[in-house]
Amino acid sequence: MKALITLTSSESKRLIAKGVTALPTVQNAKEKHTIIVAGGTTNAFVAEELLGINIVDKTGYTMGIITKGELGISQSSNRTAPYVICEGQVLEVSWKEYLPKMQRGDIFIKGGNAVDHTGLVAVMVSDSMGGTIGAAQGILYARGIELIVPIGLEKMIPDVRVAVEFMTKSTLDEAFGHKVALIPVVGATVITELTALETLYDVETCCISAGGVDGSEGSVTIAIEGIDKEVQRAIQDIKSLKGEPPLAVH
Repeated sequence: MKALITLTSSESKRLIAKGVTALPTVQNAKEKHTIIVAGGTTNAFVAEELLGINIVDKTGYTMGIITKGELGISQSSNRTAPYVICEGQVLEVSWKEYLPKMQRGDIFIKGGNAVDHTGLVAVMVSDSMGGTIGAAQGILYARGIELIVPIGLEKMIPDVRVAVEFMTKSTLDEAFGHKVALIPVVGATVITELTALETLYDVETCCISAGGVDGSEGSVTIAIEGIDKEVQRAIQDIKSLKGEPPLAVH
């Protein structure tokens, strides 16, 4: 059986969050280790799925944000600090404070701003020290800690490596909003709508189209194929997340 599903940006974020939560390594880390869910709007959905909570203003779970056609900083009045989850319990500690304690088996979850067809992702940073990814990457690589990047296909660009090289070959002089740099993230477990679907269901997937209007900007249309039972199960679950409200500052 083959079917088409179309997801808005926020519906994609919900699906991706469910896919991240279903990963065996995440389930194991939730039970026996530590998970840091760094800032990001998609990560707010991940935190909700992991903890069974409701974050009313998900734009308050991030610092950098693209809104009103500009690169900026979240102006949300409802800030939520990134969660540090140890053996299923939230610790009252900042992620930066806990970061040096991380060991193999723990998981660090960080959203991205660009992904290409090879699965290479990159993160935009305005902080001169490299922001969250700049602080975390060295420890994660040195200790063999899994880095998971939940990212929607709406953020697909032609070539991340080319983009990074283009941005680093000269100084940025002007920008609509904040000036940012682009940091590549190699070796991450990248979870898009496609990998989320293939994690949650025994199906094959292919993104066949992107875009829309009247609230469906950033949408993706995905073909899924598999045995009838699995495709129908996926369709029913997708119906349950249809109508996920778009993100807005509260």
